[in-house]
Amino acid sequence: MGKSSLVAHKAVPTQSSRGAFPDPGTVPTGPQEIYLHPGQNHVASGPVTLKMILGSCAGVFFFDPHLRIGGATHFMLPRHGAGQPSPRYGDVAIAGLLEQMSAMGSSRRDIRAKVYGGASMLSALRGLSGDSIGQIGRRNVESALTILTEASIAVVEKDVLGERGRKVSMVSHTGVITLEFVSSGDGN
Repeated sequence: MGKSSLVAHKAVPTQSSRGAFPDPGTVPTGPQEIYLHPGQNHVASGPVTLKMILGSCAGVFFFDPHLRIGGATHFMLPRHGAGQPSPRYGDVAIAGLLEQMSAMGSSRRDIRAKVYGGASMLSALRGLSGDSIGQIGRRNVESALTILTEASIAVVEKDVLGERGRKVSMVSHTGVITLEFVSSGDGN
C-alpha cells in the first residue's frame, strides 16, 4: 500500500450536521450520545452516537459493517516513549481500540477506519517545522495513518490538518459520520 498524502480532505456529511451537538436543555431523541475526551475510547455493540471535538488531537473511528459495531478513540500525542503507556498516545489508543473490536468478534479485514483532526490551532506555532509542538497535529495524523496501515486497517475516509477544529460524530451501528467545523480563532 502506497504512502497516503496528508492533504486535508473535506468530508461530505451523509446526514445533516445541524443538531449534531444539541443545545443544553433539549431532550435527546435517537441513540445515546457518548462524548470522548482525549485519552478515551469506546466500542459499542448497540446504537450510540460517538462524539468528539478535535483541534490538534486526532480522532479515529472504526466501523465493522458485517457486525454493525463501531468504536472510536481520541488521542493527544502520536506515540508514547518511556514511562507508563496511556491512551492519550495514538499508538496505545489505536491498539486498545483494535483489541476491543476484536474482543467483540470483529476481524481486522472487516474494520473500516475514518480519521479526523490534526489541525494547527495556534497561529503563533504554524511556522515551526520538524517535530516541534507546532507540528503536533500533523504528527498525530501521520502516526494514526502509519499505525492503521501497519495493522492492515483500511482508511476509507479522512478529514485532517488545516487550521480549524472539528466536531465529529459517528452512529456506531451504521458508520454514518457527521462533521462540523469549529471557529478558526486561536485556542483548542
